[in-house]
Amino acid sequence: MSQSSPPVPPSLNQPPSGDQPAEAAAVVPTAARPIREWIVLGAGIAAVIGSFMPWGKVSAPILGTVTVSGVDGSDGWITAGLGLALVVYAGMTLRGQRTHMAVPVLAVLAALGLLGVGAWKIADLQATEAEMRAKMSGEDDVLGIGKAMSEAVQVNVGSGLWLLTFAALAGSVAMILIIVNRCRSRDSS
Repeated sequence: MSQSSPPVPPSLNQPPSGDQPAEAAAVVPTAARPIREWIVLGAGIAAVIGSFMPWGKVSAPILGTVTVSGVDGSDGWITAGLGLALVVYAGMTLRGQRTHMAVPVLAVLAALGLLGVGAWKIADLQATEAEMRAKMSGEDDVLGIGKAMSEAVQVNVGSGLWLLTFAALAGSVAMILIIVNRCRSRDSS
């Protein structure tokens, strides 16, 4: 019996020859997909779009319908800027740029700021509606005309404000998870 030497694996650039075993393709661990960063990017874009969409709509029988967008006042420009901050952070991260820990902290503050503005504006709009209805159907309304008008007037939270608020919620949760994950990876290093 002749002794045979163990087969030699092929070099990286050569296919295996007859006496070399074909090895299974090397499994290269893929980096975890940056799903959270994509969520932050989408939340930022949605917040910017929501800033330009209707935030409130008032319909009255004689006056018609009045729609107000976020950028009709200064709050919409602020939320557009905060949304852009999320877009810039997500863009930097998705491109693989290393950032100082202050950058994601600023991004989470922007997302929480968006959430705060959205929730505040929704609550403010609903409180204004309740106050308007109370004033219109007050004690001075002997004939009930004010009460009838207050019931006919419709005040609705606009789709832009809902979009902004839900985007801010998603962005806030994703940013908090990113920071927690980043802190954990820093501690394990």
